[in-house]
Amino acid sequence: MTDAYAFEAARVSAWSDTSRLIPQGGIDELAAHAEENDRSGRLSDRSIDVLREAGYFGLPVPRDFEGQGASVEECCAVQRRIGAADPALAIATSMHLFSVGVVVEHWNRNHDESWMLLEAIASQQRIVSNAFAEPGLAGALTRSNCVARRSGEDWILDGLKVPCSLAERSDLLCLQMMDEQDGEDALMVALLATRSPGIRTERTWNTLGMRATESDSVRFEQCRFSDDLVFHRTEPGSQSDEVFAAGIAWFCVASTASYLGVISAAVDESRVALQKSRITHLDASRSQLPSFQGALGDIMSLVLPMEWSCAGLARQLGEKGTDPRALIPSALALKQQTAQLATTAVAMAAELVGVGSYSANGKVARLLRDAQAARYHPPTRFATRQLLGRWALGLPFGFELDEKPVGDD
Repeated sequence: MTDAYAFEAARVSAWSDTSRLIPQGGIDELAAHAEENDRSGRLSDRSIDVLREAGYFGLPVPRDFEGQGASVEECCAVQRRIGAADPALAIATSMHLFSVGVVVEHWNRNHDESWMLLEAIASQQRIVSNAFAEPGLAGALTRSNCVARRSGEDWILDGLKVPCSLAERSDLLCLQMMDEQDGEDALMVALLATRSPGIRTERTWNTLGMRATESDSVRFEQCRFSDDLVFHRTEPGSQSDEVFAAGIAWFCVASTASYLGVISAAVDESRVALQKSRITHLDASRSQLPSFQGALGDIMSLVLPMEWSCAGLARQLGEKGTDPRALIPSALALKQQTAQLATTAVAMAAELVGVGSYSANGKVARLLRDAQAARYHPPTRFATRQLLGRWALGLPFGFELDEKPVGDD
C-alpha cells in the first residue's frame, strides 16, 4: 500500500463506497466546471446533466418507486464527494435531498399516496427546491409567514420564500405554509410545480461565497393549488413531529457532509502546495519540515472525528425503528460544530498554501469564501445553543429561537 493510498483510504474509511451511485468520472467532471460556475454565479447545465445521468435526483427514493434506494449515509457520502468537487453544487443539491428526504420519511410512516410524488421525482429526475427559508422566521423551520386560505377544494397562497437554492432551475418546490384557519395541524407541507400560475422566481442571489447555488427568491401571489399536493400537516413550532425531526436530521447530516467535502478539498490543496513549495535556504520542500507537518496534522485531528460522527449519525438515522426526535440534539450539535470547523479548517489549510490562497483564480480563495456559508444555515448557532442547553436541563425545547423580547427603556 502506497503512502498516498493509505492516506486516502483512511480519510474516507468512515464512508460507504458510492461509486456505483455516481462514478468518479462524473465527480471529476463536476470539479472541472466548479470554477466557471463560481465566476458566473450560476451552475452550468452540464453540472446538472452529470447528476441527472447518474440518477442523482432519485437518490433516496426507494427502488419500488424507481429511485436508487440509497441510504441516508450513502446520500451523505455522495454529498461529501460533490462538496469536494463543487461546494456550491453540493449545498444546492443538499436542499433537494432535504426536501425529498422529508417526503420519504412521511411515506415511511404513513404509506399513503405520497409514493406518487416520490415516483414522479425519481422516474422523471425532477429537481426539488427547498422553500422553507423566509424573512422574519429567524431560521425557524416549523413555522411560516406564508398563509394559505381555502377556496373550495383548493388552497390560495401568498408569501415570499428566500433564499431557495436551485429555485429557477427546479421542477418542484417543497414548502411549508400556515393554514389561515389555524388549529393544531395548521402547518402544512406541500410539493408545488415551480411554474404554476401565481409562482414567480426572482434572481436575487449575488453573494461573496456559494455563488452558484442559485439561491434566489420565490414569490407566491394568489397561487392556487389542489389539496392533494399537501402531503403533511403538523402543529406549528412543535418538536414532537417525527417527520419534521427526521427532515431536520437529514438536512444536518447532508449539509455537514457537504462541508466536510469542502474541507477535504482544502486539505488536498495544502498537501499539494506543501509538496511543491521549496524553502531555498533549507534546500527542502515544506512537506519535509516538521513544523508544516504538524500544522497539517492539527487539521486532520479536527476533521477525522467529524467524518466518523457524521457518517455514524447518518447510519443511525437510516436504521429502522430509530426515533429521529432522539437524534435532534446530536444532529444540531454536529451541524453547529461543523460550521465552526469548516471556516477554521479551511483557513488553516489556506495558511499552509500560503499567499497563493489569495490568487484571483485560485481554488483556495473560492473555498475560503464558500466555507463561510456554513454558519448561516438554519437552525443557526443562536437557536441551536439554546435548544441544547434546554435539552441538557430537561426543559421543553423547540427547533427555533425562543426569547422573551425586552423593550427599550
